[in-house]
Amino acid sequence: MNKSASIVGGIAVVSAVAMAFMLFSDDAAEMPLDSSDVTRQSEESVPTSGIFEEDLDPVEQAILQVSGENPMEGILALRTLANAEPPNVDAILWLGKFSIQSGQMDKARERFDSVLELQPDHLEATWELAMLDMEEGQLDRAVAGFETCYGADEAYANGMFFAGRCYRMMGNTRGAAESFKQYLAFAPDSIVYSKVSEYITELEAELNG
Repeated sequence: MNKSASIVGGIAVVSAVAMAFMLFSDDAAEMPLDSSDVTRQSEESVPTSGIFEEDLDPVEQAILQVSGENPMEGILALRTLANAEPPNVDAILWLGKFSIQSGQMDKARERFDSVLELQPDHLEATWELAMLDMEEGQLDRAVAGFETCYGADEAYANGMFFAGRCYRMMGNTRGAAESFKQYLAFAPDSIVYSKVSEYITELEAELNG
């Protein structure tokens, strides 16, 4: 497991509130989740107290600075690490996440692409790119990214929910039904489980109609 994975822990777990909003919104089929929600969630798992700064690696220290009183100092520290030889992959990844927060989607995509150039099997970068692809309507690429993440690690099971939504927007009823079925075993609560089951029933009715 890389350092970033230890920092963010459950990055692939989308909050039940966000998921419920997507499930019950009238515009759910057209409104993909903002990837900054996942970024904010991952930041919340970074420890901010009860740990001595000297115990942290440089990337963790920089992240704390970005979230604290010296955000630019933290960004500059991440850039230094990203431009080192060899580059610090975790620093590049976090620069991409912070680019999303500041609305610099092209820069974020560039950072995540850089991570994958260095580590082609990097799941967090693949996930982040899939979220960007979904938001920007690149649904085929988004589905490929989500399925790659889930196929490598079931911690990314929410990717199958998003893949289902992408398939649904693409008009691929069978693909949507199969993706939702795969997600169902990982539904966080009975409300989400029930709603996704309804989706599956509706999609199967279309298939059998």
